[in-house]
Order: sequence, then structure tokens, then C-alpha cells
Amino acid sequence: MDAIKVSLSAFYQAHKIIWKDNILSFLKIPILLTISYFPIMPGICYFLAPMIVDFILDHFPSHAVEGGWLEWTLEVLLFLLVGFLGFISYRTVVLIFYSFFLDDLAEKVELSIRGKKADYSRSTMQLLKRVIVVFIITILGTIGLLIVDLLANIIPVIGGVAALVLIFPIEMFLIGIGFIDPYFDRAGLTGMESFRLMRKHFLTIVVFSVFGNLILLIPIAGWILGPTYSVVAGIIIALGIKEKDVASISAHLRKHPPNPII
Repeated sequence: MDAIKVSLSAFYQAHKIIWKDNILSFLKIPILLTISYFPIMPGICYFLAPMIVDFILDHFPSHAVEGGWLEWTLEVLLFLLVGFLGFISYRTVVLIFYSFFLDDLAEKVELSIRGKKADYSRSTMQLLKRVIVVFIITILGTIGLLIVDLLANIIPVIGGVAALVLIFPIEMFLIGIGFIDPYFDRAGLTGMESFRLMRKHFLTIVVFSVFGNLILLIPIAGWILGPTYSVVAGIIIALGIKEKDVASISAHLRKHPPNPII
């Protein structure tokens, strides 16, 4: 329940910041790139699926002739698979478009919420490298989960249900970390430190990611504005997690002060 409240609050605050601080005009370039991504994806699916099918059919027996049912079925399945991967990775791909603006955007969010900005510094290339690494992890994780899902469905009913229950939240977590990690990177956390901290708040990030994907289901407006809402809400959630972590460490030190160095 707390995860739902935190996520709803983050998106609500993101809504206020986006429209009050005129964030949309600041993010014109990534928003335009976002708009162009959706029309491009079906085109990639359309041209890529036949290319992969031709490669596969070259290694099939001669009865799999061009234009036959096997070729048509494979093209449809691959079109759907590439489209699914494109949709799943959509928010992460868009995050790469936003990379060059993330530090300035984080400062705006910090000023709006905390009244001051944190003194962090890093190069754009460092930021972009981290975002791309998270993107690769998301794609590889998604493919791995799809394979696990296919294997689990070998067991009738139970395998499919178990796979859905286990895989769905993990997939949502993988998608969500792309929007949380950039702020932790900005705060100086290594990849492993960031992952351990996010894992502690697994459910919050899963719910945040679900809400972000639900926004994408809104035709046109959701595709255009959804990623921006997720980027801003992700910074807000990361701020909250960081503050909670610092407070937790401080409380632990008060209860268990370190031994004085003699």
C-alpha cells in the first residue's frame, strides 16, 4: 500500500512541476525524438522480421518454401516479438534521448521540492554511458525472462501462472530502474551501490514502473507526455529513497555509535 502511495504522490508532484515550471519547453528536443520513436518502431518490425525469417529459412529443409505457411507464421511471430521488445524498452530508449538534460532537470526538481539543489557534478558522457548500460541490462533481462517464460509454459497451467507471477514484477523492476538510477549516478553511487539501494525498494519501483506503463496506454498524449512524467517522477522517487537511506544510516549510527579511535 505504501508503494502505491509513494508512486501516486511522485506522479502527482511530477504533474505539478512539469506544468508549473514549464518543463515541457525545456524538454522540446527529447519530446520530439519521443514522438518520432513510435512511428519508426512498426517500420523496424516490418523490415526486420522478414530479414530474420529469410536467414532462418536458409537453414530449414526444402519443404519450407518461400511464401509458405511456415514463413508467414514466423514473420508474424517475429513482428510481434520485435514489437514487444520495442514497447518494453520504449521508456528506456526515450531515457537515452533525455540523457543530455537529466542533470538540469534533476536540479529543477530539487529546487522545486527541496528548495535547493545538490552539489553534484559529472560529465554528459558519464551519464550517457550509465544510461546505456542500464538499457542493455533491461533488454538482456527482458529476453532472459521471455526464455524462462517459454520454458515454464511447458508445464501446463501451473507453469504459465507461476511464470506470470514471478516474471511480471521482475520485468517492471528492470524497466523502472532506468528512471531511478540516473539520480543515484548523479549522487555518486556506483552501479552496485545503486542496485542494492533500489532492490531494498523493489515494490515501490515495480508500482512506479506499472503506473508509467499505464500512462503509455493513453493514445497520443500518453506516448508524448508519459516518458516526461516518468523521468520527473523517477527523480522524485530517487530523492525520497536517498533521503530515507541517509535517515536510516543516521538512526543506526545513533543507536550503535562507532568505537572511538584511540
